[in-house]
Amino acid sequence: MSIDGEKGRGPRAEGQGEGGVLPRPSALGPLPLTSKRRYAAAAFLTLLMLSVFWPSPVVSANRLWINEDLEVDELSFLGREAPSWDVVFWFFAGLLLLIVIQSADTAADVQEPVRQIRALRFERALWRRDALLLAIGAVVTALVWLFLDRPVLAWAEGVQSDFTEDVIRLLNRLGGGMNPVMLVAFFLVAGIAYVERRWVAYAIAMAIAGLGAGILAQIVKHLVGRARPELWLGPMHYAPGSSTSFPSGHTVGAFALAGVLIFGSRSIAVRIFAFTLAAGIGLSRILAFRHWASDVTASAVIGLVAAWICTAAIVRKT
Repeated sequence: MSIDGEKGRGPRAEGQGEGGVLPRPSALGPLPLTSKRRYAAAAFLTLLMLSVFWPSPVVSANRLWINEDLEVDELSFLGREAPSWDVVFWFFAGLLLLIVIQSADTAADVQEPVRQIRALRFERALWRRDALLLAIGAVVTALVWLFLDRPVLAWAEGVQSDFTEDVIRLLNRLGGGMNPVMLVAFFLVAGIAYVERRWVAYAIAMAIAGLGAGILAQIVKHLVGRARPELWLGPMHYAPGSSTSFPSGHTVGAFALAGVLIFGSRSIAVRIFAFTLAAGIGLSRILAFRHWASDVTASAVIGLVAAWICTAAIVRKT
């Protein structure tokens, strides 16, 4: 009996179709988890950029094709001025959420965040180092306050233009509104759906770091009561109330969330990207005359130290 004959009468190889031909993989077949994570991350970044420009796409489409009078324009802010116009944006956000949930892996476990929170332990042995980092940051902030606040404000006044105003507006939008909440929610939901424990750890660390740093910033803000640069009263003037400048809430939040990626991500590109965005948000607060350079310096220190503590306690143990 020939070898070919033995093959012909033997059992069909696993995965072979009729005639022993391997079937073609379907283009609509299930994607591997790594691909799902990449597509979901790309879709979320697109949604994040859309939130920064919203409702400009609606305004531009109206100007091109409909030309009706609208209560919003390119300067409107998502969720601030005309919430009824934000319905379309939140439709896209909800659609992304449904897609992530629908494409969740069968091994997805909604108890993963609970397990990580229960396992959360802050190491007391590191508290001295954290206190030292805060002390160094305080010294740097004091030096910036004494020697750089006025020169940096003068520089900011000298570089004002239509272009810088556009950049300031976009970066302020990126660091405010619902964007921090959306970032935490994405890492939490996508981390559970695609069985990426590190993403879940990012979400928990960002939430704790952002909340803790934000509360500390508000306490310091009311204690210091420093006047904002836009009041033109000088860097040493005391102005309690809504005009307090030190520190910057936008910058604290930006560095608290970005710091988790800076200290926790394995990707150098992600670390650089996160730091660049956070630094850009801080710079925009100076250019907008909302904060002094020392305000932003102190805010970056608070946010980064909070992120460092949470990353060491959560992300690095995952």
